[in-house]
Amino acid sequence: MRICFYGTDEEITRLCERPVLALLGPRHAQPVLAFELFNARITTDPYGSLFRLAADLTEMEGERP
Repeated sequence: MRICFYGTDEEITRLCERPVLALLGPRHAQPVLAFELFNARITTDPYGSLFRLAADLTEMEGERP
């Protein structure tokens, strides 16, 4: 799955420092899913001070309750 995040330099740096992201799921589904971030590419917004992080996510395998 490919994702994009837009944010300030500080926000994008925080995301890149953590190669594993936890995403909350819907109420009746799996409550938390863990994804590994890889192939990250960062570009600057030509019209402002935001940065764009484009990356691939893959769901991490593990035990599920």
